[in-house]
Amino acid sequence: MMNHTLVVRGVSAWLASALALAGFPLAAQQTGAEPLKPPPKGLQLETGEYTWKLGGYLKLDVIHDFDAIGSTDSFDVRTIPTGTDEGTDDSTRIHARQTRLNLDVSGPSSAGKFRAFVEGDFFSDQNGFRMRHAYGTVAGVLGGQTWTTFMDESAMPETIDFESPVAFPLVRQAQVRYTRDLADGSYWAVSLEDPDSDVAFPTTATGKVEEPLPDVNARLHLANALGHVQLGLFGGMARFDPDTGASEDVALWGANLSTKLATVGKDSAIVQVTYGDGVGRYRGGTTAILDDSGNLEAIPVIGLLGSYEHHWCEEYRSTIGYSWGEGDIPSGTSLIVSEELVYAFANLIWQFTDRAWAGVEYLYGSRDTTDGEDGDANRLQFALRFDL
Repeated sequence: MMNHTLVVRGVSAWLASALALAGFPLAAQQTGAEPLKPPPKGLQLETGEYTWKLGGYLKLDVIHDFDAIGSTDSFDVRTIPTGTDEGTDDSTRIHARQTRLNLDVSGPSSAGKFRAFVEGDFFSDQNGFRMRHAYGTVAGVLGGQTWTTFMDESAMPETIDFESPVAFPLVRQAQVRYTRDLADGSYWAVSLEDPDSDVAFPTTATGKVEEPLPDVNARLHLANALGHVQLGLFGGMARFDPDTGASEDVALWGANLSTKLATVGKDSAIVQVTYGDGVGRYRGGTTAILDDSGNLEAIPVIGLLGSYEHHWCEEYRSTIGYSWGEGDIPSGTSLIVSEELVYAFANLIWQFTDRAWAGVEYLYGSRDTTDGEDGDANRLQFALRFDL
């Protein structure tokens, strides 16, 4: 179980130092309200004042698991078996499901700069094409599906694995967002987003999970000469409506403090701290539990992430990282859920041309559950990627 005093003190100290860092001279960057310019890669076409870009990449993954894990195509540590279910059989998997395509359109409008972006990949059942992003922006207003405002998508470490480290917010969902620029790359944003709580309840309880209110999310992004610091906030509500009796509501909240900073040469470091009641839902975790007495309680969660990217030379780069998350499961429940998760990785990537790279990555994960059982998994993954 967590020592809440140490958690709060540690997060507070880290927040103080991070905000102090944000006082460095600000560097000129793309602002938050303006649509990002299409990346240099891709098939680009100019029609009048509009830019059209077809982008994406083709990626082949060769995966070898040294231990049993439920997710063979991505390293999802929540699927590691525990106790008597833990296996040791090797398995190999080859797929190209991460391949993705996108269309990016940007240009002027009567209300200001306009952008429309849609992207999909093949990471769904039977390699079907699925939507990842579909949104438009104009005059600081965004509408559609994209990364949640709560997360920091610019502070995600480079992994060959599709899942990426656990224990920090990472979800795409429908939303309406307003963004306001501050100065030289700094901005704030607030949004209403689609709620999607995962409530665990005993088999003896009958009823349904409801979402009475949308999530209210916000971020403050402060740019500086070395990179940025961001504070993300979320608030929401989960409900369990039993077939008989009154419904149970519980308030949800979370905070995510993140930073990505340049260090030496092209190297950079990322640190993220996430804490809150029910914040696990922003990483696909259980939001709340209905205990054996019929009381609905949010699960307090803390998540930590640290990574470092090193460039050996122009063609070779590596990233190492460690991510840990723990849920303080309320007492009075007999349900078996994940209580502690670990995700660690190290990779080497060879950028042998400006539009293609090859890489290898070692992954380690562990999972502890509320019944006192645990399990771990080791994986080696190779990849070859071609950028459009």
